Amino acid sequence: MIWMYTAREKEFVAEDVDSLKQLTDVAGKQWVWVDIYDPNEKEREIISELLGNKPEIVENIKKRMEEPLDIHIEGFMLCDYEKIHDYVLLTIPSISLKEQLRVFPVVFMEKKNMVITWGEEDSHTHSKIIKTTIKRLREGVEEGQELNSSLVISVLFHEIAIRNSNVLFSVRERIDQMEEQTLESGGKHLIRSVFSLKKMISALYRLMIDEREFMLDATKSVIPRIKLDETSKSIVEEAISIIDRELDFMDSYNRTLDSILTLQDLASIHKVESSINYLTIVLVVGTAILIILELLARFNPH
Repeated sequence: MIWMYTAREKEFVAEDVDSLKQLTDVAGKQWVWVDIYDPNEKEREIISELLGNKPEIVENIKKRMEEPLDIHIEGFMLCDYEKIHDYVLLTIPSISLKEQLRVFPVVFMEKKNMVITWGEEDSHTHSKIIKTTIKRLREGVEEGQELNSSLVISVLFHEIAIRNSNVLFSVRERIDQMEEQTLESGGKHLIRSVFSLKKMISALYRLMIDEREFMLDATKSVIPRIKLDETSKSIVEEAISIIDRELDFMDSYNRTLDSILTLQDLASIHKVESSINYLTIVLVVGTAILIILELLARFNPH
């Protein structure tokens, strides 16, 4: 799918693109945002022509979109930018947490009078981010806000920050379940689950730090061609404050998991003590029985 978004006076306009001419006719007159996800073969041809038939750009994007980002590789850039010809490619991760943690790239391309976004893997997640972004942009346009690259990129950053923040609610739910399990049963399975979740939180912490630094670079105009106006800068700063809040929460999550391990240790100690007490009682009873039998044997030799 290829969608084109633009503004006409105070109206936010969305069009399904089925030809390059349709897109360039509009882009030649005003600023446009082009969003791509799960493109078919015909749409890939349109994209290739749109990008000036420069295969290195298309291959670069395909490489980024081939598979989820590996968050566990030390030194791997989760948030990145690269200038190719007259485009700047930005990659920022969107988190998915179902059975396991997965991180998908959302690719931005900025060019004069145009922003292109591309999400292919986990297109459902990409679609939700785009829908919430469109809602916010439409409201802004209706209030007279100018639609431009600066605004679209900042709102997308903000919506990705919210999306990634919401994933951490699932982490909190898992911790709550572990606390209940500790009180009910515990065991080695729980200990493995705690350490697995601590590893996940560590990976998420690193991702959030990278995301925060990347957005700070955007506000300071460190990223080539990304010049945020004051309105857009405030939106990104709000996104950074969301990330800061989650970083604080992750510290508390680790402390809670440490408490669960402590409770598990205490429960194990209690079980050992109970076993020792039980064995002591059995030993005392057994000893008493032996003494009684010995006494009976003495009084009744036959």
